[in-house]
Amino acid sequence: MTLLPIPRANNPFGPLADPLVATVAAAVWFVLLLQFRLAPQLDLAVSGWFFDSAACAATERANGMGCSGFPFAGTPVLYSIREILHPLPAILGIIALIVLAAELWAGRRWRNAAVRLKTVLVAALILGPGLIVNGVLKAHWGRPRPWMTEDFGGWLAFVEAGTRTSLCASNCSFVSGEAAAAGWLMCIALLLAVHRYVWSALAVGVVAVAMAVLRVAFGAHYLSDAVLGFTMTIVIFLVLAAFAEWTVARQR
Repeated sequence: MTLLPIPRANNPFGPLADPLVATVAAAVWFVLLLQFRLAPQLDLAVSGWFFDSAACAATERANGMGCSGFPFAGTPVLYSIREILHPLPAILGIIALIVLAAELWAGRRWRNAAVRLKTVLVAALILGPGLIVNGVLKAHWGRPRPWMTEDFGGWLAFVEAGTRTSLCASNCSFVSGEAAAAGWLMCIALLLAVHRYVWSALAVGVVAVAMAVLRVAFGAHYLSDAVLGFTMTIVIFLVLAAFAEWTVARQR
């Protein structure tokens, strides 16, 4: 049983390296962004599923700066799961980087499929969750997190996905850094599926989705933050994979 065709010889990405796949994925990302902007009620509705107004009223802070209205954030089991999963992409990324360095030290170069695979994975993690998400979007777009907004017991106005504002000073909501890192795990799941490790792919995929869902359930991010962060990393990975295989094809 396979989810995707097996890669061609010396192509570790299989159909994931097809430029058309990367182009379609990028187009879908922008369509999703437009949809969330045109229908901001989606964000409010989904966050509302996890919000408890009674719990918020009972824990309202005297200074008016929010409340504990998202009960899942205080659930010990879910909190522990989040704490375990949070560093997982970074740990795996460091391991991949160490193995890549060892392979380069051993004399393997760009034409080696394993070298390209690890290079693309490490680059996607650094560019996506690292530079673009945490270095640019979360630092400068200023979207308040759900628990900060007036709709959920906070003190700031709701801001649509993609809108740049100064309401939040740092470590803001657009997009989710953890969901972006979870998207990187989904890239690993896709690679496992390509190489016929179906059950492993499903397991990693479930973990990836769970990481993103928990951010919404905890009131830390809106649905759009999670979805756009998650898929952004996948798009970056697909673009890098297509570019990597294109450079090799040019040398043949």
